[in-house]
Amino acid sequence: MNTGFRTLSIPFRSIHRLIQSVLPQLRFSFYRHQLLCADFSGGQITSDAGLLPLRSFDQRHRLTSDWAARLSDPRQDDRVRHDSLALLRQRIYQIVAGYEDANDAGRLRHDPLLQIVADQKLGHTLGSQPTLSRWENSPSGRDLVRLNDTWREQFIHLCGDEVRERGEILLDLDSTDDPTHGQQQLSFFNGAYGQHMYHPMLVFERHTGCLLAARLRPGNASSHARIVPMLLRLVPRLQSAFPGKCRSAAFPVSAIAPAVGPISAASATRRNTPPPEPTCASW
Repeated sequence: MNTGFRTLSIPFRSIHRLIQSVLPQLRFSFYRHQLLCADFSGGQITSDAGLLPLRSFDQRHRLTSDWAARLSDPRQDDRVRHDSLALLRQRIYQIVAGYEDANDAGRLRHDPLLQIVADQKLGHTLGSQPTLSRWENSPSGRDLVRLNDTWREQFIHLCGDEVRERGEILLDLDSTDDPTHGQQQLSFFNGAYGQHMYHPMLVFERHTGCLLAARLRPGNASSHARIVPMLLRLVPRLQSAFPGKCRSAAFPVSAIAPAVGPISAASATRRNTPPPEPTCASW
């Protein structure tokens, strides 16, 4: 939201010296048993240290490095200060820490912890908000398809043993609302949600919670739009990775049948009420 005020991006050291010159020390008298003092000489600290275990998990399984490898970078190499991997990590970990707005990068690019998880040398600033915005809009459609394929392959690698032991894969196909505030491309009014929005489609594996595929759709897209192309690319690969574990698909809408095989109508024939909207598939 544009409030009309400019976001300050002052390095921490300057803020530290300013505070020290105004409030060199704070004292509290409400606790009589011991003198309590507070000052600002603790150095540059962060409240987002919880990102370190996530970064360790990322490094062990090469998650962000594999994602970045699927994204083309049209920038000239001799003018690049922040490569795609550093920008991807900066953006992902910034969102994980609760800073979804790219404008927050103006301040967080100086944060030492984000520099660590982005594998940047301490004291070297991360990407600015304009850099992140240009980079986020640069991937092509082919890049996004390859990125979806990477999520699928990482699921097969990380959760393969669990899937084979359980003997079932449960796909959760869910559209969700992503409200928009401005003149973004493909932002349209959706009558069901009563707002201007995007209407992305997400495919999760229900038991593990892994994201297998995602597609950004216009705000006025129907709930089931573009499901079939996503399943046509996803389901055959899962069937080949887990032979003998795939059973007949169960979908109440026949339009999805060509993507996943014969429809099992058992759940619909056991009751007289019409079947619900399609939300998941199990085989």
